[in-house]
Amino acid sequence: MISEFKERIEKRHERSRELKKDGKKIVACFYGLVPKELIHAAGIIPIQLIEERNPQYEEKSELLPYLCGMSKNLTGQIYGKVFDYVDGVMVGTVCDTNRHVFDIWAHRKLFPHLFLVRAPSTASDAAVIYYTNELKRLAGELEKISGKKVTEDSLRESIALYNENRDLFGQFYDLRPKTDISAEDAVYIFSSGLVTPVEEHNDMMQRFLSTLATTSQANNNIKLMLCAVNLNMAIDVIRMSEKYGASVVTDDLPHNARYGSNKIDMIGDPFEALARGYLRKVPAPGIYSFEERATDIRDRMAKAKAKGMIYLIQLYCDAYAIEYAILKERFDKWNLTHLRLEAEDTPSSIEQLNVRLQSFVESLL
Repeated sequence: MISEFKERIEKRHERSRELKKDGKKIVACFYGLVPKELIHAAGIIPIQLIEERNPQYEEKSELLPYLCGMSKNLTGQIYGKVFDYVDGVMVGTVCDTNRHVFDIWAHRKLFPHLFLVRAPSTASDAAVIYYTNELKRLAGELEKISGKKVTEDSLRESIALYNENRDLFGQFYDLRPKTDISAEDAVYIFSSGLVTPVEEHNDMMQRFLSTLATTSQANNNIKLMLCAVNLNMAIDVIRMSEKYGASVVTDDLPHNARYGSNKIDMIGDPFEALARGYLRKVPAPGIYSFEERATDIRDRMAKAKAKGMIYLIQLYCDAYAIEYAILKERFDKWNLTHLRLEAEDTPSSIEQLNVRLQSFVESLL
């Protein structure tokens, strides 16, 4: 099963092109604030834009060197026609960079359809009303791509499928510390869900969980939690940690903190339910409660019995860097042992973290 998850992420473009040949419409999502349930309800397959480790993409983007690597990498991939199978892109803004990258993509007419998700940063009654109407507006735009109307019933069905996916992820994360599933394998399990139709991924997760066995074997490695933005860098740090006698037993990767928790309540108007399910619920820096974010990280560590935490920031990602500065106050108050690392998504940049990571692991012995 692990190889199946890994193949889904490694061959995501080939699989998407197959779906395209079968007549499916595909909309790519930039960041976790994009309501995939809405896209799905319109009869369209949502996939996540994911970084590819290739320095040529950042050069091809022609963006300023001090902008975040994610925006540069994705822009370079788009210029390189990597996403030539995509019918449109939906962007949920988190920072100035990804908001204005959207403007560049729109100015250059890189896709037939581009959608900006204008999500409020509060969850007040006024914000919920505004965002509910915004979701209805976006539904109308998506209908133009697929020709399928987003009805209340179709949206409820899509929310139910994604709630099931969240629940399956929650089951996996509850079981994971008691199994021999490696941290790297866990990344493949998670990331495959970002690029696989939800019905297929639910089936994969159900089959996987049915065969997942707990183990009584003692693992004497130092247990760590990893918070990271970039999936490639996360895998590098996981491997590096294992080299020094530590094991990453739980993680907080982009988009997945909402899986297994914050299921969307389907009572009443599904558009309003979706609005309430996203506002202040997706752990995006600056638009999510810092107190809740810090508490969630602490509780995850305790549940997995992690002795320390690594907070890995991609260089020039101001949103996560600012978030860390605020979270650190809580971590220090709770005496939560942690290490902040910052690097670019290149092997040489990651390699420079070796000494700091080794020292951190040794300090936990």
